[in-house]
Amino acid sequence: MMRHAILYRFVLVLTLIYALGHSAYALAADPGREPASSVEQLRALLRSIDPYYAGSIEPGTIHVFGTDAMDGLAHAWGENFRGFHPDMRFEFTSLNEDKSAAQILSEPTGIWMLSRPVSPEELDALKTKGLTRPVAFEVARQALGVFVHASNPVQTISGEQLRHIFTAEAQQVPTWRLLGVEGDIADKPINIIARQGNSGTQRFLRDIIFKTQLREGSPVESNAKVVDAIKGDPLAIGICDLRCGGNEARPLQLQAGGNLIPSDDLAILTGQYPLVRPLSIVVDLGNPDRARIVEFLRYILSQSGQAENVLAGYFPVDLPRLRAEIAELNAPLK
Repeated sequence: MMRHAILYRFVLVLTLIYALGHSAYALAADPGREPASSVEQLRALLRSIDPYYAGSIEPGTIHVFGTDAMDGLAHAWGENFRGFHPDMRFEFTSLNEDKSAAQILSEPTGIWMLSRPVSPEELDALKTKGLTRPVAFEVARQALGVFVHASNPVQTISGEQLRHIFTAEAQQVPTWRLLGVEGDIADKPINIIARQGNSGTQRFLRDIIFKTQLREGSPVESNAKVVDAIKGDPLAIGICDLRCGGNEARPLQLQAGGNLIPSDDLAILTGQYPLVRPLSIVVDLGNPDRARIVEFLRYILSQSGQAENVLAGYFPVDLPRLRAEIAELNAPLK
């Protein structure tokens, strides 16, 4: 019965891939581009990933904790992993980064989820604090968008304008005139809606995108709350998951050198779109009781696991990285 459910779910993934090609988020697509090109890109990528072949593991519980941005995806992975290993159990806990770092040190057989890349220096720090062989795996990719209220006349934003608004480099709080707005709101301050300072989103923007301190905004706890706050404030702007939004909040088109950057699936998959962040997992591969997390990671990095990324609104990891990570996963314990 479980096997039939898994097969059904994979067929559903392929169906949804077709829907992705006609996504409402292809806001700046090249009119001359074939509509099916992003579909074919996704299909080819998924087909090139090795399928999951279940290994033998002892029943038990896998503890997964960390960013709430990955909570739904992690539950989907766990549910379908149990289709192969019905005696496995999962405990999922949303924790901020400080608490998650403490958790992986006290529970080295757990899985720490982060919505950003992990540096070698961070892994070295975990090792000095007691982990034997901490390793980070990129397991999915998420596209971020810059959102404003639906009534806002602004349509595009450049990298320079983004930096001026979101970083602390400029002394004065910018107004909407910076983005070419005229009329009633031109000289009113831009209200930044931001994730909390210790969130993966803020750290990604600070350390990877802007490489400088961010301007303080109105902090909220999730992507959904970023959009909700923008829906209620015509002067607001915020960065969150590109697949959020709706009738009252919409994403701006990104501009570089006078050219619009496509925000469709093809541009994201081929690396043209710049606001894409990796979703990561940190585990201790040096722990002698690592068998369950290794098997679960084998599933996540397989065709089935990466197909779940598509269902959850994220993107698969590129094939060379996946294969390098699988090799790391299979490397002998040193």
